Amino acid sequence: MRLIIIIGLLVSVVNVSAQEINAADTTGTPGDSTMLRSLEGDYIATELAEEAPGHDPIRAALLSAAIPGLGQAYNKKYWKIPLVWLGLGAFGYFIKWNDDQYQFYRRNLLYEVAQDPDYPNETGLDQATLKRVRDRFRRTRDQLALYGILFYMLQIVDAHVDAHLIEFDVNQDLSVRIEPGLLPLTLGGSQVGVTLKFKF
Repeated sequence: MRLIIIIGLLVSVVNVSAQEINAADTTGTPGDSTMLRSLEGDYIATELAEEAPGHDPIRAALLSAAIPGLGQAYNKKYWKIPLVWLGLGAFGYFIKWNDDQYQFYRRNLLYEVAQDPDYPNETGLDQATLKRVRDRFRRTRDQLALYGILFYMLQIVDAHVDAHLIEFDVNQDLSVRIEPGLLPLTLGGSQVGVTLKFKF
């Protein structure tokens, strides 16, 4: 009987102490656990904000649109900048070369049609051949210009997508496991099989 009374008193003391601690938590006085939890949460949020600053995909796209390769620099993908400039430079070179050839054969076609002795046809080709060659160089020039514009737009899209992926968290703890397993059958019972488990 005495043991039961002692246990009852101990439980009462513990309950009273717990109620006092809970009451102290709700007062909001400096130094209590609620204030500590709040300060700790603010500190962690500030730390996370400093560790992962906002990376704006729209800004990356606008920078690439203004100066090709600048969006890649903003994303810290410096190895892509020479590729962007090399691609645009190659398109520019071949567009100019095809345009020069187009102008050359166009001019000689005009000379061939005019039959002016002061301006002879330098190629020695007839009118039909000159026209065909001129049209081929013009078509190639126009196609290259279109592909160059697409390449320019592609580097803008690349900067935009890269900026999105910078904040994408990829967990390195990925694993695949093959384990034996029992597969239930529709008619009852089970069948031995193999299961493939992916851990993310």
